[in-house]
Amino acid sequence: HDDAQHQWRAWGGNNKNTINCLGYSCHDFDYYVNAIQTLASESMNKPAILSLSGYATEIADLLQQTAKAFSTNQKDGAGLLVELNLSCPNIKGKPPIAYDFDAMSEYLKTVFSQGTHGLVIGVKLPPYVYEGQFRGAAQVLNAQYPNVQYITSINTLGGGLIIDIETETPVLAQATQGASSMGGLGGPAVHALALGNVRRMRQLLRDEIDVIGCGGVDSGAAAFSHLLCGASAVMVASVLLAEGVSALERIQLELKVIMAQKGYSQISDFQGKLKDGKDPTSE
Repeated sequence: HDDAQHQWRAWGGNNKNTINCLGYSCHDFDYYVNAIQTLASESMNKPAILSLSGYATEIADLLQQTAKAFSTNQKDGAGLLVELNLSCPNIKGKPPIAYDFDAMSEYLKTVFSQGTHGLVIGVKLPPYVYEGQFRGAAQVLNAQYPNVQYITSINTLGGGLIIDIETETPVLAQATQGASSMGGLGGPAVHALALGNVRRMRQLLRDEIDVIGCGGVDSGAAAFSHLLCGASAVMVASVLLAEGVSALERIQLELKVIMAQKGYSQISDFQGKLKDGKDPTSE
């Protein structure tokens, strides 16, 4: 990790949007396994998502290591999900594999060649922007059920450039190596795109594959919208950098207010029930 190259910045109203060129974490597999085990030992009754990236053969080995690390203590692994990140836009010279559906299919076949080892495994997807991408991804993922049990949609939208007009430079100005001044966009700026991806993937995926909605969840209304589009859960990221973990309680309270105003007593009352008119699958 190089702080001069790997950066993030907040931008926009209330600094709830983000742009980053961080790439993958500088911490290794053991660091995150130890962190999850430590949280579990402290009686933190919270689920954890272990996000993995790497070559397919490496991931196949890491899945085995993950199962072994948590097999001795069921409490540690009780709320563990494993996420295969096939969507990072910040790897130099490499497009996200989830944009190449033949490659993604072969990748997942290799990853699961020795099974899932009893783990709950999902795939983090990039933003898709046209119907062929939605259908291509869904075909690959449906074929991999039950190995793939959920998706996270969406990762950041790559190729963003935010400019500081006072200095007339990119806000990622310290990252001076050409395109590294550009980065992935997150927060409310990508909310509409995220909703479209959640909705379309929910329509195309098998019912058994859950969707975690991610992108612009900075309010109860944003969380409600993701759930209405069919998300089984929502992920909060950019707003945490602006508000800290108190944002989680605020969003939850706002969601409860919206539900009460609409007469909903539980999420299943409205989940996946968007009244959006014509279904694109009928076209």
